[in-house]
Amino acid sequence: MDSPPARRIVCFGNSITEGAEFSPAQRWTTLLQQRLDEWRPKTWQVYRRGVGGHTSTQGLARFAADVRPLLPAIVLVEFGFNDANVYDWTASPRVALADYVANLREMHRLVVSNGECIFIINHSIGAIDGRQGNGQSYNDNFAPYEAALRELAAQLGAPSIDLPALMREVRADPARFLAEDGLHLCVEGNRLYAGLVFGALKPLLTGNLQKAI
Repeated sequence: MDSPPARRIVCFGNSITEGAEFSPAQRWTTLLQQRLDEWRPKTWQVYRRGVGGHTSTQGLARFAADVRPLLPAIVLVEFGFNDANVYDWTASPRVALADYVANLREMHRLVVSNGECIFIINHSIGAIDGRQGNGQSYNDNFAPYEAALRELAAQLGAPSIDLPALMREVRADPARFLAEDGLHLCVEGNRLYAGLVFGALKPLLTGNLQKAI
């Protein structure tokens, strides 16, 4: 008898998800696949749908092409770092906070009609040097976006993978986790990231995610 088809996990996000600066074998999405294969071989198939530099607005625009054809699936949604960014020549973030929340709410609606949406709360970052166009630091500009995502997940009753909390639990050293820019992952960071995501995802996959699995 043929084995049932692998169940889909779609990693949907920005450069953190894409990992274009790394070889495929070094990317956290590949390492997550390896963890899943070791746990339950031929059960889960990871799809990487990240685009560097993308905001949640751009992600929503490509949802129909990048995610919808893969449903039903579990979709790990990871946006925010680019949304909060304020270019030097403007005083406004690339995506206003209210629009960011609306975009993620709509992604959740689109996924749960035929799958399960899990929000990834972005990993802790270092202190980013300099001031942005609105006179604030990047860290100060990003903080409300992280808080808004936590609040949205609670409102929707949506599962989330809280990377900052997980990093605190394992005492993850930022020097091992982050690239020199203080925001992106390094090679070792990809390995650690995959481990944290797998550890948080495993009980969800054995729990109540029935629509997608």
